[in-house]
Amino acid sequence: MKHKSLFYQGAVLTVFILSCLINTAQANDQKVIIKVGTLAQKDVSAMRYIGESFFPEITKVTNEQVAFDVYWGGVMGDEEDYVGKMRTGQLQGAAVTASGGIANAVCPDLSVLGLPFLFNAWAFDEVDYVVGKTRPYLLKEAEKRGFKILVISDVDFDQIYSTKHNIKTIEDIKRAKILTWYGPLENKMLQSLGVSPIPVNVPEVVSSIKTGICNMAISPSMWWVGAQLYTDTKYVNPIPIRFVPAVIIINLSTWNKIPEKHQQAMNTVCAKFEKGFKKVIRECNQKSYKAMIKYGIKEVKVEPEELARFKKATRPVWNELAGKIYSKKILDDVIGLLKEYRENKKNVALNNDGNKDKTDTDS
Repeated sequence: MKHKSLFYQGAVLTVFILSCLINTAQANDQKVIIKVGTLAQKDVSAMRYIGESFFPEITKVTNEQVAFDVYWGGVMGDEEDYVGKMRTGQLQGAAVTASGGIANAVCPDLSVLGLPFLFNAWAFDEVDYVVGKTRPYLLKEAEKRGFKILVISDVDFDQIYSTKHNIKTIEDIKRAKILTWYGPLENKMLQSLGVSPIPVNVPEVVSSIKTGICNMAISPSMWWVGAQLYTDTKYVNPIPIRFVPAVIIINLSTWNKIPEKHQQAMNTVCAKFEKGFKKVIRECNQKSYKAMIKYGIKEVKVEPEELARFKKATRPVWNELAGKIYSKKILDDVIGLLKEYRENKKNVALNNDGNKDKTDTDS
């Protein structure tokens, strides 16, 4: 009887262990639905690349265990709303710019990339170098705050658009009713130009411009076209006043629900997508800008002396915001990386010119 009792207890224990293993396996294979909020318009070609390529590819490589439900065009509110909704579980992810509210919540040091005139005009090679070098650090900083950065990409180098004023000089900007949507960094930059900007949430930008509450804004060309604000615009100042990074993020708690084998597959897809998406979005912004000029928006020519004034007026912002929005360390690191990259690029160019001259002489 004793042996039968021990046998019975062992059988029960075995069944219990097997049940736990089965339940664990089922939990590991449980489908993860990631609800994503974004202000981007679905029909813009660069955004179609996300909706038709990136998200479906993630679902494919994870054997349909990870899927995305995307809320386009700001239907879930402003970018800062997304962070709150990610904390309450209404959203698990977001595709956003690295604006003030997002950067402060996700990774404050990411906002350093948006400093005025940090990068040379349209120097995407500089952007890629700096982002590549700082990426591991930025990802760790985001994880400390409970977020997983899947992708770091571009919005664009922004321009200044006006429905009223010919914006050749800083004085022209002072006369305008310029809105600000990008948070404290943009606000500080505009104040450095002697402007008192009007704070506006992104979903309110279109109505603010169309009703005349504001008549000037800083924006990427692709977004300006997507919002159909080009029909109200008379002038564009093409100086690339700042670079705007963008990120696709999800809650770290959501990421941790995904089995490791699927996480690895997702990381591979994200790296490949990021490279392709940068190419697509840069081309889309160029096409959007050219289309607006063709439509009839007047491109303002800024003299070199005036551009130098813009840079001189906004340069103090870099140090003034260090330790307040982003760390002094990341600012110093980025400045150092840019100096390193530009010197190497200059040396390569000099060597190439020297080799060319030598070849010409030999021939």
